[in-house]
Amino acid sequence: MKIKDDQKYDRLIQAAIALLATGGLANFSTTKVAKQAGIPQSNLYIYFKNKQALLDTVFQTTIHTQSVAVVAELDTAAPITIQLANSIKTLYRFSQEHPQIVATIQVLMADVQLKKHLHLKQDDHENQQIQTLLTDGLQAGILRSTDLNLIRYFLTRPVFNYAAGVQSGLYPDTAQGLTDLIQMIMGAILQPDVYQEWLS
Repeated sequence: MKIKDDQKYDRLIQAAIALLATGGLANFSTTKVAKQAGIPQSNLYIYFKNKQALLDTVFQTTIHTQSVAVVAELDTAAPITIQLANSIKTLYRFSQEHPQIVATIQVLMADVQLKKHLHLKQDDHENQQIQTLLTDGLQAGILRSTDLNLIRYFLTRPVFNYAAGVQSGLYPDTAQGLTDLIQMIMGAILQPDVYQEWLS
């Protein structure tokens, strides 16, 4: 029985992220991942049962990395509205610093059929902390009464798209631009009266 090597495992994950970020799912295969990682394809199956298992792990890894970055900057003693606004700002910085991770999340989340089969790690405490923040905001009447997945969509996808637009030169990289983005997202997710109070 072959022994698993953490370095090879990490190389396979990073190779998968790079391929998804640059070529999307249409250009993705275990053969290409193994080649990019410099590892024989047969060895890839020591770490991952199949392509779906590899994609599942990549999804878990990228979401966890994003969640860790956001949670690290949250002040849990601050009001929920302040935490939410800060999470948007932090996610924007993360998107600027880790464009491949963000592009990979976008690719995986955009495929509706694949998304049904992707699972988050049950012990991803940072992601659960974000979920708890949103649940608390909903129960306190701070967030709009809608599905939490829709709230999470507004807290992430516009940020990802804006960051990509800044990187491509579509939008200028200005403090005012980020402020406008935060205000628009907060306007979408907060109850109208809470939003007006937050603005003032």
